[in-house]
Amino acid sequence: MVVRSDRWSTLGDPGGSPRTPVGINIGVGAVVVVAAALVAAAVPESAPAVRFAVVAVAVGGLAAVTVDQVAVAFVAGLAFLVANGFLVNRLGELSWHGGADIARLGAVVMVSALGLAVGEAYLLLRRFRAWRQWARWLESQGGSQVSMDVNKEESRGG
Repeated sequence: MVVRSDRWSTLGDPGGSPRTPVGINIGVGAVVVVAAALVAAAVPESAPAVRFAVVAVAVGGLAAVTVDQVAVAFVAGLAFLVANGFLVNRLGELSWHGGADIARLGAVVMVSALGLAVGEAYLLLRRFRAWRQWARWLESQGGSQVSMDVNKEESRGG
């Protein structure tokens, strides 16, 4: 199930399903980040990159599932803060670590963008398959002329 919150998303969704609100996606994302941080805390401290990768991959997975840019931006920021406060430092203490924090922030942004791209590609593939099925059905009904008329209407904006 793919959930999105932008207002144009129902136009291209073959299922026509309603979208999840941004606030719900942010709440689910917060739970995912906390769960990922708990899993990452089980990884030994001698592997800080692996600990952070667990949280980053969770954000990327959320981005691919929700395809909600606004929610992913909030959740990515939350993931960075949780990782900084609880995985890098102790007891939620936030501090700046210079280049290492820039690298961590860049990693979260890149994984989020990759997740959004994967989610959009999946939706595009679903739309294409739905369109192809519709075109085959139309041809089987002898609707090649109707198909051309529909294409003319679309080109006029109607």
